[in-house]
Amino acid sequence: MTEKKNSTAPRKKALRLFHQDGIIDIISGAVLVNFGFDILNQSETTSLYTWIPILLFSSLKNKTTLPRLGYESLGGDKQQIKRWTFFPAAGMVLTMVVLGIFVLGDHIDLKNTIILPFPGDSRKLIGSSILASALLIAGYLISLKRFYVYAAAALGAGLISYFFLPTYFPFFLTAGMMLAYGARLMITFTRAYPLDDERNNNEK
Repeated sequence: MTEKKNSTAPRKKALRLFHQDGIIDIISGAVLVNFGFDILNQSETTSLYTWIPILLFSSLKNKTTLPRLGYESLGGDKQQIKRWTFFPAAGMVLTMVVLGIFVLGDHIDLKNTIILPFPGDSRKLIGSSILASALLIAGYLISLKRFYVYAAAALGAGLISYFFLPTYFPFFLTAGMMLAYGARLMITFTRAYPLDDERNNNEK
């Protein structure tokens, strides 16, 4: 058992380092902003703009993160690093598909199928619960504690939204948190791990 923990510890540490650039926060936040606008515009399905940030995830990692960290500091396993990029993107896609089904257009008639003891639109609670669950799972799998904070914010915002605020409120609030903290992480990361030409210019 101890040997197993010792073997997984370096991988988890490398995985956390791989996601300390803030890109996953910024991309997720951008997706949620666009999804919030889909709700605001009363779209029946997710718009193209919601999916575009996910397509940029891999290229941003390849252009920003890998040149600064290098494969060796991440364990040297290129296939593993590709999986670290693929699975979060796939998780975002799955989350958006589920949210689109349950929230946009109310395709399965949640208002009449699920009756809660308090008056309100059940899609608000269900949407925020789906989002919070996805963030919790991501935080656990990627070992990022900040995603637990995002999940708590999404769920809390969903409860407030159910009684007082529009359906898009939890998505905009969570997105704002992710974008702000992600930008801060990216600034810190790029300063801590400058590219070779940036490092040479600073030394001159």
